[in-house]
Amino acid sequence: MDIGFNPLLAIFYFAYIFLVLSAVVHMLYQKRSPQNLTVWLLTLLLLPYLGILLYLIFGSRKLLYKRNKPNIVIPIKPRDSLVIPAENPLARQVDQLLVADQIACTTGGNQVELLDDSSQAFEAFMQALQKAQSRIHIETYIFELDVTGERILHALTEKARQGVEVRLLLDAVGSFALYRRPKALRPLLAAGGQVAFFQPVFKNFFNSQVNLRNHRKIYLFDDALGFTGGMNLSNDYLGSESDKPKNGRWKDLLFQMQGPVLSHYHIVFNEDWRYSTQESLPQIEIREISTTEKLVQTIPSGPDIHKEPLFESLMQAVYAARQEIVIVSPYFIPEGSIMTALMIAMKRGVKVILVSPEKSDHLIFDLGRSSYLRELHEAGGEIHFYTGKMLHAKLVFIDREAMLFGTANLDYRSLFINHELTSWVYDPLLIKQAGQWVEEVVAESQHYQVPDTRGRRLFENFTRIFAPIL
Repeated sequence: MDIGFNPLLAIFYFAYIFLVLSAVVHMLYQKRSPQNLTVWLLTLLLLPYLGILLYLIFGSRKLLYKRNKPNIVIPIKPRDSLVIPAENPLARQVDQLLVADQIACTTGGNQVELLDDSSQAFEAFMQALQKAQSRIHIETYIFELDVTGERILHALTEKARQGVEVRLLLDAVGSFALYRRPKALRPLLAAGGQVAFFQPVFKNFFNSQVNLRNHRKIYLFDDALGFTGGMNLSNDYLGSESDKPKNGRWKDLLFQMQGPVLSHYHIVFNEDWRYSTQESLPQIEIREISTTEKLVQTIPSGPDIHKEPLFESLMQAVYAARQEIVIVSPYFIPEGSIMTALMIAMKRGVKVILVSPEKSDHLIFDLGRSSYLRELHEAGGEIHFYTGKMLHAKLVFIDREAMLFGTANLDYRSLFINHELTSWVYDPLLIKQAGQWVEEVVAESQHYQVPDTRGRRLFENFTRIFAPIL
C-alpha cells in the first residue's frame, strides 16, 4: 500500500537529524572522552528528541557556559620568601602543574585545623560567626532550615542588624526548599543581609546550565578565619550535641583555616557572588600567620576554571605515589584515566586503599560504582565499606606526605561538572591527624565482598556505560 509522501513527517525526521548532527559537532568541538561521546550518541539515537532535550539540559559544560560566567582568575604573584622544601618533590610538581593551568602558587604561613566531630565543628563555626566584626561570606550547596539551619540563620540576622556585612550564596538545587520558598529569609534581608541563589533553576533550565551546580563550601568570617570541607549547613552534617538526630549525623569533616590561603577563598567567593548578583567585592590580602611554612595549594575547579586543574593534579599525584594511596569518597566513579593510573600504581607496588560508605544517599551512584569497585578489588586494591550512617568526607592521601581535602568527590560530576574547591596540604601533623581519623573509620567498616554471579557482573558492566553522565 502506497502511503505517499508525508511532508510533516519528513520535516520531523530531517529536523531530528539536524539536531543530532549539531549535538555531535558540539561534542567533538569540546574534545570529550570517547566513552562520554559514546554514551551521548546512544542517548541521542535511542531516545529521539528526548535525547536532544536531555543533552540541552545536561550535556553542555564549558563551551556555552563561558558566555555567561567568566573564568575565575587568582592572580599569580612572584613568590617572596616561600621555598617549597626539596624533600617534598610532589608539592613542587603539583605547584608547577597548577601554575601552568593558571592556578595561583602554593602559599606558606598558613594554619589548617581538622574538625572531625559534628558538634565541635558547629561550635567553632558559630563562635567564628558571633565574633565577626566586619563581614560574613557564606557559600554552600545545602542550607536547610532544620534546627541547625535555623540557629545559623538567626545568628546571621543578628549580625546583619549589628552592621556586619552578611552575604549568603546558596545553590538553587542543593537548597531548593529555600529557593522555592524564600520567605524564611526575609528577616535576614530586612536586617540588611544579602542572599543570592547560584544558577536559578527556572531561569537556567533550558540554557545548558541547570546541570552545572555549585558544590563549593566557603565559610569566611572577617579576613582572619575560614572553613571548608564536606559539611553543608544542616543538622545532618553539624549541630549541637543535644540536637543530634536519633540515628546520628553523617560522618564528615570540616577544616578551619587561617593565613594567606584565605585570600584565594575570598577571590572564589567574590567571583561566584559577582556572577550571581553583578556586585563586585574588593579583593582581600591576608598575611602569613605562621612562622613555619605551612604549605597549602588551593584548587578551584569547574566550568569557570581554565583547563582541568583538579583532575590533572590528581593524576600527577597518583603517578608520583611510591608507597600508598588512600582515598576517602562517598561516591567512587573515577574517570577512566584515573582508574588506569590507580591500576598502574598497584602494579608498581603502591598500596591503594578506598574507604566509602556501604550505602550512599544516591542509589544510582551505588549502582554506577559497582564495576569500578570490582576492578579495583581484582587488581589488589583494599576496599572498606563504612557501615555507620552516610560517610560524606572527601580525602586523598599520597604517601602520607600530601593530602587533598575539600568539596570534591572522586566521580565524574565533581571532577568535570560541578563547581568545586579543594586544597593540597603538606603539613605532617595535619596529615597524621587525618590519617588517624581514617583508621577509626576503617575500624567501623567491613571489607568489600565481590558479588560473584554472572548476572551481577553483566549488570555492573552495563551501568558503566552510563557512568560519565551520572
